[in-house]
Amino acid sequence: MFVVALIAVLMGADALWNYSLQRTQAENEAREKAEVLASEMRAMWDFIDMNQDVINRDENGNFRTKTLVCVVAAKSVSTLFTSNTDYIIRFTGETPRQKANAPDAFEQEAFDAFRSNSDLASYSGVRTDEETGQRVFRYTEPLYVTESCLECHGDPAGEIDQYGYPKEGMKVGDIGGAMSITEPMSLRRRYCDIRNAQALMVLIMVAVAGLGIFLAANRLLLRPIESLSRAAHDIEAGNFDYKLDTTPRVGGEDELSEFTRDFDSMARHLERLCTDLNSEVKKQTEETRVLNDMLMYQQHELKKALDKLHEESAYKSEFFAIVSHELRTPLTSILAFARLLLENPNLDEKTHESIADIEANGTLLLNLVNNILTISKAEANRNELLVEPVDFVDLLGFIKKTLDPIAANKDIALSAKADANVPISMADWEKLRRVIENLADNAIKYTHRGGRVDVRATFMAPLDPRAYDDGAFAGNEVELAYGDGSNVIARSDSKAGLNSARHDWEVPLPCSSAPHGTICVTVADDGMGIDESDISDIFELYKQAGQSPNRRYRGTGLGLAVVKELTELHGGVATVESQRKVGSTFCVRIPYVPLPDEEEDFDEDSAC
Repeated sequence: MFVVALIAVLMGADALWNYSLQRTQAENEAREKAEVLASEMRAMWDFIDMNQDVINRDENGNFRTKTLVCVVAAKSVSTLFTSNTDYIIRFTGETPRQKANAPDAFEQEAFDAFRSNSDLASYSGVRTDEETGQRVFRYTEPLYVTESCLECHGDPAGEIDQYGYPKEGMKVGDIGGAMSITEPMSLRRRYCDIRNAQALMVLIMVAVAGLGIFLAANRLLLRPIESLSRAAHDIEAGNFDYKLDTTPRVGGEDELSEFTRDFDSMARHLERLCTDLNSEVKKQTEETRVLNDMLMYQQHELKKALDKLHEESAYKSEFFAIVSHELRTPLTSILAFARLLLENPNLDEKTHESIADIEANGTLLLNLVNNILTISKAEANRNELLVEPVDFVDLLGFIKKTLDPIAANKDIALSAKADANVPISMADWEKLRRVIENLADNAIKYTHRGGRVDVRATFMAPLDPRAYDDGAFAGNEVELAYGDGSNVIARSDSKAGLNSARHDWEVPLPCSSAPHGTICVTVADDGMGIDESDISDIFELYKQAGQSPNRRYRGTGLGLAVVKELTELHGGVATVESQRKVGSTFCVRIPYVPLPDEEEDFDEDSAC
């Protein structure tokens, strides 16, 4: 069907092409005939024009009309010529003296074309005759005004000429009229004959080609493909007892024969693979069963090892707790006696310095023991808060007194101050002391000689969203200021209150976590600072900034882990800001918890 359709399309395209060529040829032939007729009519016109004096004047030159002028002669000759033919020859003008000589639509197009292009010698085209409905060839040539024409058509305009018509006022070179020739076009009849002949040829070719293709395709394609299809269905069902004709054909191999042979080879190879695959599946199934039994045994052994590891970890944590607890008693006594000896004014300077070193190193050792004890309890989930009223003025004063000897050894200026508005809060005094002391001790350790360490406690009052109930806050971001000089970006989606807050330390502080406000303790130094790459895990266990085998600073990496553990135990958060070779600022924020008698008087409407 495809080949038949292709032949039909090609034959149709050939017919259209031939029709186009024949139409062009017919138009050219018609134009040539029209040009010949026009030349003959123009020659006759010129002859009459040149002999006007002979025809219409006597021997003395007096006008003696015989009404044989150019247009009359031309019309007469054209009428005689076209009376026995299908040709039509007309002489027309835009201002005709007789209504029958008025231009039709095509002739008016020709006049317009001649006026727009003075070099145009003729105007032609194929049109449909409005009366007969057949295609005709139209040809028009312009007739220009000559000297002899002025006697009847020249100036003055409106004057009656010798034939009784008013003059048009024309000048030499004007278009006085046009000669129009109409020729019949027999192209459609000729094309129909060609089309019928070609259609008959197409039918004969399609029938012969279709029969030949069917016979060839049935023998060379359809039968072998049917055999291949049956074989494919048998193979799909797992039956490899199919039959294919793979014997070489007379005259050599063709593509389908090669494909049949390759298909048979593939099927036999597939049969062998299926046989081998079944055996391999059985083998792998058995091996998988053995491996599964082995995995179950290893899983059982691993569980036993994990149970033993948990038991040993518990023993380790208990051992650390016991050892740390036992070490704290003698260390506390050593520190107490060292401080008593330092108060003796009769000691010489060298002895005083030695005892100060004993106190400083004892303090460091006690902090290390306390850190180990805290981490051990944290791993055993045994850290608990012993809540009591905490006065941050006294707390910072105690820490300053404890760390003054260590700071003095490095000639570091240590300051500790609590703002006047920092209230007494319910918290674990000892654990807060450990937090701040670890941060201050770290700051002293990583600050160069002659540097400075500042410890400061500030209070941040709770945010009051009622101040924004006028709607200006709804759906917007507003920057609020705390008492310590820091700020917070708060955002609300309605007038009801804040639904989120983003602090400039990038630490979220929702109101629900600190309904009464927040106490912030900062420890700032101008020491060596921390690399940006180390900040992310600085609070992790056994992590220290700038770790290397040849590090110059002491430590076990427990201090900041203890800070994080004890701060989060209070429901707070610990953060850090640092710049290399500029210094670091650690900040511990814990919720303010009023004293029991104060909480009863607290105005709940002011809480977030």
